[in-house]
Amino acid sequence: MNWNEVMVWGISGVVLAVLISFLRKKGKIGRLPGIILFLVVIIGGNILWNAVIKPRVMGESEEQKIDQALAELPLYGTIKAQEPALYAQIRSNILKMKKDGKPQQEAIDTVKPMVSELLSKRIVHAPDAAVNAAMQVNLEEMQTLLARKDGTCFKFLYPQVSGGVNTAEVLPPALFSKDLSTMNDLLLATGPQQSEFPAAVSTEKVILMMAPVRQALGNMYGDQLQMFSDLTKPDVDREKVCEISISLYSGILALQPADSAAILRQMLGKPN
Repeated sequence: MNWNEVMVWGISGVVLAVLISFLRKKGKIGRLPGIILFLVVIIGGNILWNAVIKPRVMGESEEQKIDQALAELPLYGTIKAQEPALYAQIRSNILKMKKDGKPQQEAIDTVKPMVSELLSKRIVHAPDAAVNAAMQVNLEEMQTLLARKDGTCFKFLYPQVSGGVNTAEVLPPALFSKDLSTMNDLLLATGPQQSEFPAAVSTEKVILMMAPVRQALGNMYGDQLQMFSDLTKPDVDREKVCEISISLYSGILALQPADSAAILRQMLGKPN
């Protein structure tokens, strides 16, 4: 019980005592029944508050905080409008995490894959500009995290290997906001109102488009590319892996916009 509750119950007790004293003076109630009534009301009220009212009030307050936090992020507003079932699931997961007293990172790690999966499905038919813009921001994030020299770049790129990172904490606020904005733009460009879709590109053509990028990577890194065959090995140079990944995506984005978008759709997309 906090001090606010102590004050409320203290004032309530005084008011009740005054009321019972008034009734006794009027001859409406005896001394012993008055004491019993006082104890019943105070004890019963305390039980009712802690067992029923307080949990409900606190639960509603927590829900309001979460709803307000999500409402401040346009990305989740778009998800709520386009994918209400997914939004409800995200909201439910966050509430459960908070109720269970889980740390913020665990809540983030639970929600992020759900958003990432939606983006992976949408990117398959997203316009070229939206795809390239999202990857450009992603590339900026990789470069920023690699400069930290603390392993966050590898965690960011390969969370399935060593756990993810809280980008809200490790990225500059402006870059984090830019990331949320580009993700939201991609969702808006691929919502129910989308009428024009990019032309399908065969896997064979994508392989041909990638040829100069692969050649450049081979010339720059040679045998070091073999680390990608098993990133879980203890001798993997994680900073070098990040450097190579940055070179890969930089090479892709250096191609013609239509080509880079087609490649990224096949690399990052997840067909429905």
